Amino acid sequence: MSHSFREHIKQSLATIAFSIALTACTSEAYDSGDGTNSYLTADLVLLRTAPDKSVRSVQLDDGRELQLSNPFAKDWIERPDTVYRALLYYDKTIINGSANANSVSAVRARSVRPVPVLRISAAADVDNLRTDPVGFESMWLSKNGSYLNLSLLLKSGKAEGDTSLHTLGVVSNGTTTDADGHRTLHLTLYHDQGGVPEYYTVQQYVSIPSPLLKDADTVELTLNTYNGKKVVKVAVSNL
Repeated sequence: MSHSFREHIKQSLATIAFSIALTACTSEAYDSGDGTNSYLTADLVLLRTAPDKSVRSVQLDDGRELQLSNPFAKDWIERPDTVYRALLYYDKTIINGSANANSVSAVRARSVRPVPVLRISAAADVDNLRTDPVGFESMWLSKNGSYLNLSLLLKSGKAEGDTSLHTLGVVSNGTTTDADGHRTLHLTLYHDQGGVPEYYTVQQYVSIPSPLLKDADTVELTLNTYNGKKVVKVAVSNL
């Protein structure tokens, strides 16, 4: 395995380790009923850090900016003036008891977890392609075209004293061009279960920066699921 892929794997592996559990942004309990917490939602976002490494605003995948009524900081957010990919659970601050779009002045962050941003490695650089099974939910392009996203289901668990970790990556098998000039980028999901116990299922999002896909019209991803090999495709020709 090449040095560059080892470094990629090392980064992804550390990310997967702390993204299994949600990290709360507030200590308040969830309230039922028709209150602020009734409007809890979740989005893949870009977190923008301030000079003190706190997060005060986020950008949704449709390009909208949201201000946070409760800025927060996390141990895994290590750099100021930097953008991080994350899954943010939040609810809207409601004005005059209304939840319509015109009444929203800010949103309240409820919990957050990092989302691994995967780089594409060439198949020739990977000596041992691991394809341990995963559950697959969906693959889609962000509304603003910035990322190709995957929703996966990983079998996970924790034994006392166990430091096993999942590893995820993406490997390119090259691009093919058909008679009409349509270009398809062929990717394989790299997944190493790493000895992690399979006690329960955890949803895991990952994102691939769209500039890495700009030479393709379609992305074809092959992955090994618990029901066998699966091939999924998404058009990226408008990037």
